[in-house]
Amino acid sequence: MASPLPSPREGRWRALLWLAFGDLFLLVCGCTLMLSPLLLALLVHSWLLSVLLAVPALSWVFYGLMVLRAYASVPPAPISNGILLEPGKVPALAEELERLRLACDAPAFTAVHINAELNAFIYQTGSRAGQPKHVLVLGLPLLALLTGKQAAAVIAHEYAHISRLHGHFARWAYMARQRWAALGELHERNHRLITAPLRVFLSWYVPRMMRETLEFSRRCEVVADAQAIEVCGADTVFETEVALALRQKAMSGQFWPDIFGQAGKNGIAEIQPFSQLLTEPANSRPHDEAQAAVWLHESLCQEPDIHSTHPVFFERVAATGFDRAGPLPDHLPWHLEGISAAVDWLQGEASGIAAQLDADWRENAVQGWQEAGDWHAHQCNEFSRLLRRREQQVFDEQDWLQLAQLAEKFDLTGTLRAEAIAEGLRYSPKDPALLRLRAGDLERGGDIHAAISIWQRIGQSASSSAYQAHRQLCELYLRVGDKAAEHHRQIADQLWTSEDARQSSAKGLHPHGMEASELALLQGTLQPLFQHARAIWLCRDTPAATPDPPRWFLYIQAYDSWFMRLAGKLTGEEDVNTAACKRLLERLRTRLHLHPEVRFIGPNDPVPAHCTQSSLITEAGSAAAPLIGHDENS
Repeated sequence: MASPLPSPREGRWRALLWLAFGDLFLLVCGCTLMLSPLLLALLVHSWLLSVLLAVPALSWVFYGLMVLRAYASVPPAPISNGILLEPGKVPALAEELERLRLACDAPAFTAVHINAELNAFIYQTGSRAGQPKHVLVLGLPLLALLTGKQAAAVIAHEYAHISRLHGHFARWAYMARQRWAALGELHERNHRLITAPLRVFLSWYVPRMMRETLEFSRRCEVVADAQAIEVCGADTVFETEVALALRQKAMSGQFWPDIFGQAGKNGIAEIQPFSQLLTEPANSRPHDEAQAAVWLHESLCQEPDIHSTHPVFFERVAATGFDRAGPLPDHLPWHLEGISAAVDWLQGEASGIAAQLDADWRENAVQGWQEAGDWHAHQCNEFSRLLRRREQQVFDEQDWLQLAQLAEKFDLTGTLRAEAIAEGLRYSPKDPALLRLRAGDLERGGDIHAAISIWQRIGQSASSSAYQAHRQLCELYLRVGDKAAEHHRQIADQLWTSEDARQSSAKGLHPHGMEASELALLQGTLQPLFQHARAIWLCRDTPAATPDPPRWFLYIQAYDSWFMRLAGKLTGEEDVNTAACKRLLERLRTRLHLHPEVRFIGPNDPVPAHCTQSSLITEAGSAAAPLIGHDENS
C-alpha cells in the first residue's frame, strides 16, 4: 500500500520553473553556438570577413559541443561501489528489500552493493530521458552493528528518496546538480571572451536557482525520516538513530585506533577488521550504558550545520517524539541484543564478504600501516630514552606524565605507569593530565568513588577541563546510580552550548611547535588530504614551551569555488572537496598520534588569526616546510 505521507510539494513549482528555465537556456545556448558557422554564412556577405571569422567560429562550435555535453551529462557512478550482491545468494536480504519496497511504494533497486562504511546511500544512473537505475550501497559495518529491525529503518529512509514521495523532481534536481557542476568546472578553466555571456548568466542564475531548490532538499530529508517512522515505527527509528550515533563514535574513537595500534607488533596480513566486526568486538560499542548515555548527551548538544541540509542528531530523534531537554530512556541500544542484520540477511555470505573487504582494506592501508608502525617505533625509542634519562637526571611532572603515558603501552610488568603517576603528582599534585590518568586507573580498578573525588578536583582546579570533568562525573554517577548525574549533565550541556565557551576555546591558540621529525610524520599521515585542501593548520591552546599538555585544534580549508558551493546545496550535499576532506579525515584520524578538535573553515569564513605560517601543515596541496622558531604568539 502507498504511504499516506504527503510529498514535499511546497515551493516545488517555483523550483521546477527555475530548473526548466536553466535547461532551456543551456539548450538554446549550446545549439546557437553549434550553428554559429551557419548563422555567420547567412549574415556575413563578405568572403574576406567570413575567412577571418572561420577560426573563431570553429572554437564556438567546440564550445557549444561542451555546453551540450554538460547539458546531457548523467550522474557518474561512485568510484568504488563495494561488492555486488547476487540476490539468489542472499534471499533473506532480497525478501526484506521487497517487503520494504512495497511498504514504501518505491521502485526496486537495480543492484545492491556492500562496502566498508558505517553508512548506507543510493545513487542513480541512466540517461536523462530514460528510466533511471537505482543502486543501493550498504556498509558491512552498518549491517554488522545493527539488528535487522534497525537496518530496515535505514533502508526505508533510502527508499523514500526514490519513492513517489519525492517523485521525478528529485531525479531532475539530482541531474541538475551534475550538469551545473560540469559547467562550473568548464568555466572555472575557460575565461575567454566567448564564455563571458554564459559566465554572467551563471553568476545570476545559479544563486537564485539554488535558493529555490534548497528548501526542497531539506524537506526531502524530513520526509524520508517520516517515511521510516511510518513504515518501521517511531521506537525502532529512535533506536536506530541512537545506535548509529553510538557506533560511529565508538568506531572512530576506539575500533580503528585499536586496529592501527597493532602496527609495529603485528603484520598487516594478520589484521581482519571487517571479520572482527561480525562478532561485535567490545571496542565497536560503548563500555556500558552509562558511557552510552554520556555520549548521547554530547550528541544531543550538537547544533545544526548551516552548510548541510541533513538534520542534526537531535532533530532526527525529535521527529520520533523524543524531547532532548528531558531524560534519556531507561534502556539504550548500546550493544546488539539479538543477531545482527549481517548474520540475519547475509547468512553464509557474510564471512566471505568480510574476507574480501579485509583483503581490499589491507591493500589500501599499507601506507597507513607503515606510518602507524613508524610512530610505534618512535614512541618505543622515546620510552627507552626516558628510562635512560631517569637514571641520569631528576624528572619534573611533565617527564613523569610522558613516561606514564608510554608505560601503558611498553611496560610489560605493568608497574611503571602507577609509579610514574604517583611521582608526577608528588611534584605537581594539581596537574590535570596526571590526575586524569590516576582517575582512569581507579575507575578501571573498580574504585568509582575515588575516581569521582579526583574528577571533582580536576573540575575545580582547571577551568579548561571543566567540560570534560562534568561529562566524566555524569558517567561515573550514572554507573553508581546516583541522582547527581543529572546535575553534572546539565552543567556540561551549558558549557557545551555556551557561546562564550565556544569563543574562548578558540582564543589565544598558539602554533603547534612540533619538531621537524614529528611534523614530517603528521604530514605523511595527512598526505591524502593535500589534494583536496587549500590549507591545513595545527594549533594548540598552550605555548610549546609550557609543560601543560595541550589541546590540539586542526583547521582545514578545502578547495572551493562559488559555483561548486552553490551546486552542493541542490541536494543537500557539501562541496565535493569539503566532503572528500571529511571522509578522508574520518579514516586518517585513527592513524594520528594526537587527537585534535577539527574545524572546517568555510568559503565565506575568515581565516582565524591564529592560523599563521608557524601553524601551517600544508598549503596549496603540498606539505609546508618546518620553520625554525615560533611567531610572536608563542
